Amino acid sequence: MSSSRAAATKTAIEDAALDLALERGYDQVTVDMICEQVGVTQRTFFNHFPTKDDALLGRDLPQIDERAARQFIIARGPVLIDAVSLITMPVEGRTHHRMSERWKVIAATPTLLSKQMERLEALDGELNEIIMLRLRNQEPERSEQELTDEAAMTSHMLNGVFRWIGSRAELVGHSPEAFEEIAGNARKTLQRVLANSATNE
Repeated sequence: MSSSRAAATKTAIEDAALDLALERGYDQVTVDMICEQVGVTQRTFFNHFPTKDDALLGRDLPQIDERAARQFIIARGPVLIDAVSLITMPVEGRTHHRMSERWKVIAATPTLLSKQMERLEALDGELNEIIMLRLRNQEPERSEQELTDEAAMTSHMLNGVFRWIGSRAELVGHSPEAFEEIAGNARKTLQRVLANSATNE
């Protein structure tokens, strides 16, 4: 199966799973029902998604940009502002426009909400490691405990920034291009917030 056809099949499966869950509720949706609606076999379904839950959660989570991460680690400057550039949206996904509908299903389903949090926590771990590498490289004279505390604080603050980005994305769309534009606005807004919050020593 070509990559374009495989991507189209994945999107069709995600759309069908979401449509069924919105119409009937999570508990009433089965893999057989999803396959029937899309017109594929169970084998095809499981080639793309391990479970029904994975189809409902979708592929379009933010991910760490490896190239940006390498540049971030060796850079100098305001760590929190620079860290916003670490996150991007996957180019392969094409279901960004349904993110608000997807979150309705996730929020109403404890099982899905728990799994979604696990996926986001995995990203938090990676972010924390990358931020630690940057801090060690930028300020090697500081103690490991100080760096650990600052990395954790930065990661938590970054989560707030990403929630802000997500709230704006609901208004203008979830395409990778829109995400990058909103992330740029987030960096500018964050600079103003930090400047207004600075104290004179």
